[in-house]
Amino acid sequence: MKRIFGTHRYLVSATALCALALTACGTTQADDSGPATVAKPAKGAAAAPKPGAEPGPEESAQLLGFMTFLNKVAEPCSPGLPQEPPIADEAPATAPASLPPIPDGPPSPDELNPGSYKATEEDKEAEAELEARNKCVTKAHADRVTKAVKGLKAPAQVRGSLNRSGYVDSVLKTREQPGTGTRFSLDLGSVCLTGTADGSASPSVRGHEVLDPENPCPRL
Repeated sequence: MKRIFGTHRYLVSATALCALALTACGTTQADDSGPATVAKPAKGAAAAPKPGAEPGPEESAQLLGFMTFLNKVAEPCSPGLPQEPPIADEAPATAPASLPPIPDGPPSPDELNPGSYKATEEDKEAEAELEARNKCVTKAHADRVTKAVKGLKAPAQVRGSLNRSGYVDSVLKTREQPGTGTRFSLDLGSVCLTGTADGSASPSVRGHEVLDPENPCPRL
C-alpha cells in the first residue's frame, strides 16, 4: 500500500522536530563555487544547545511554541482530532487488567510476505482521507510561506520573515542565487516545501511528497 504521511503523522512529527531542532542549526548554503556558511541566529532566538546538553528554559519554550504553531496550522485539515495533546496526569492511573494474547502457531503468510496483502475498501478509504489531509496541510503552509516571502529577495530578509511567521532556523535552509533571489526549503517532517523568493509579488513555493523521512526535502 502506498506510503502516506497523513495529518495525524504530521501532528506526531512535531515531537520528532523537537529532536531535530535541538541538534540542528539553520544553515545557509552557498552556491556550488563556495562553502556553506553558518547562518546567524535570528534576533532573540535561543542559541543551539551543545550535543548531549539538556535544553534550557528558553530553548524548551521555543520548541514548545513551534510544536503549537505546527498543530495550529494543521487543525483546519483535521477537525475531528483533539486540538490539544493529552495531559499525562489525565491518563488512567492503573494498568490494563490483561495484556494482549500472544498468537499461537507460525506467522501468517501476510506477515511473512507483506507484499501479498491486499488492501480492503476500508484501507483505500483511509488512504484517500490521509492523502487529502496531507495535501490540505501542505497547502496551508505553502500559502503562509508565500505570503511571508512576498516581495523579498535577500537571504537575510527571507529567513527573518519566515522566522517571524513561525518557522524556526532548524527546519529552514536558504541558498542565495545571484541575480535571481533566494532558494529555500522547509523540512516539516511529513511536509516539505521549497521555493524561490525573487522579489516578486508571486514567489514560487511548492510542496513535495515525503517518501524518505531521513531526507524529506530535495537539495537546494
